Amino acid sequence: MSSTTLAPPRSAVLRAAGLRHRPALLTLLAVMGAVSLALLLHGWYMHDGLDRTGAGSCDPSTAACAATFKRFLHQYADSMPMLGSVVYILGGVFGAFLGGPLLAREFEHGTVRFAWTQGAGRTRWTAGGLVLVGAVLAVLAALFGLVLSWWNAPLTRLGGQFHPDLFVAAPPALIGRVLVAFGVAALAGAVLRRTVLAVGLGLAASVALLLLAQAVRSHYMTPLDEPVRAMTSLAVDDRWVLSAWYSDPAGNRLSESDFYNLGGDYTHLQSLVHDGGYTMHEVYQPADRFWPFQWIEFGWTTLLAVALCAAAVWWVRRRAA
Repeated sequence: MSSTTLAPPRSAVLRAAGLRHRPALLTLLAVMGAVSLALLLHGWYMHDGLDRTGAGSCDPSTAACAATFKRFLHQYADSMPMLGSVVYILGGVFGAFLGGPLLAREFEHGTVRFAWTQGAGRTRWTAGGLVLVGAVLAVLAALFGLVLSWWNAPLTRLGGQFHPDLFVAAPPALIGRVLVAFGVAALAGAVLRRTVLAVGLGLAASVALLLLAQAVRSHYMTPLDEPVRAMTSLAVDDRWVLSAWYSDPAGNRLSESDFYNLGGDYTHLQSLVHDGGYTMHEVYQPADRFWPFQWIEFGWTTLLAVALCAAAVWWVRRRAA
């Protein structure tokens, strides 16, 4: 007499995935908590310095404020560029180190066949682990992004929110980047069955994604073109200036190099723009597009991460043996 094994409910699969990956999740929580605490302490020191020096309350369009901000950077934020470089890739590190062992370690240890015979099957077993760990990773990345954004706040007065280091630290974009590194590492673990290789590919994908996103970000929305009767931008907002071009008195377009080839020193060129009928055109993304850009980047990176995780499930279901 044959018997049919009933598949466990989804909640049971998720609970089992939680127990199976609890050590990795607790390690991630501890590491992110320690890094966040260090950033909070250092950030409090910098924000206090911003108030003490007056750099946080002065008019950023004045030369006196620029000098005050330089003093603040020298006294309180000397280590920030180095720390910023580390934090710049830290999110991808978290995703890669959590996604790499997720499937590869079970293949390496030979536990996959035992897991697949426990009623859930290889598809639900794999999908359950990816969903649970990915969801926890997304929540932790969002919280970590809030800490990073607060820590980075003093530098927004220097480079604006669209500065690459600041943009990728905001929670929406950071979540997508972390999940892509997680998805690449998980898929590599399923295909290659080697934890070290999977983690390495996840890290490489995280760095490549930073470069790719930076290359396409300016095209999320059509940039604006504003004529400026000066050779430098007069805007004091946080707009992202992409490029500049010039037009002559007849309205013909000139590149920057063509304009500078007209000859003369800076004063002469400035007079051409101010009184000679030449116009500088500033191509830029306005500051109020920061959050739309954040959600656009979050959207396509998250979709990419979901596709990578789906490919990992498909591989385990169809190709893994």
